[in-house]
Amino acid sequence: MCTYSDADYASVLQWNGVLYGGDTDSDLSGIHKGEPIGKVTYSKSEHRCPRKKMQDGDATNLKTGTQLYEVNGYKPSARIWAGDQLYEAYSNPAARTLNDLLDVEGKIKTVRFISGNDRSDLMDFTPEANAVFIREFPKLKYIQPEEMSKQTKNSVGSYYWMEIEMKDGSTTGFLYNTRLPSFNSAYATPELAGLIEQQRKLIYAR
Repeated sequence: MCTYSDADYASVLQWNGVLYGGDTDSDLSGIHKGEPIGKVTYSKSEHRCPRKKMQDGDATNLKTGTQLYEVNGYKPSARIWAGDQLYEAYSNPAARTLNDLLDVEGKIKTVRFISGNDRSDLMDFTPEANAVFIREFPKLKYIQPEEMSKQTKNSVGSYYWMEIEMKDGSTTGFLYNTRLPSFNSAYATPELAGLIEQQRKLIYAR
């Protein structure tokens, strides 16, 4: 008996062993397609009883045959265009740092707190704090999402919604767990943890 026929899939793509999630919130006007690198060869949404394990070329919602492209200025292991939609890496077995995963070193313009309700901006970091975050965030040791989930399952705390804005105008959102403290796929250093708490207090001091 098939149990997947009416599944509501998150938008996921696998390519060269990397899992990507569809980015529907970014301003994409400042980033551009590069060279074609392949096509979607299997779509779970097109099969009544799709296979469970993703393979390279598989997608959940994209149509079979959707053209994949490089994103100019980014490594394909970090970002891919699929048709006219941007996909960002969230799981890469070969990554050792967050920069290996996201390819953001030298590209971040600012980091901010955003609302967990409507994703609206709450407050950008001050220039001094921003400079420290931009320097330290890409260096953090990357931990695979499934491993991070295992390590944090008994340490659920309060979360801050945060967002990085790149110099090209695109954005990447993530959660920060105040209890551990940690990001989606990395633990924060004591310096970054203290910095984030100090900046958070400024929201209520204004």
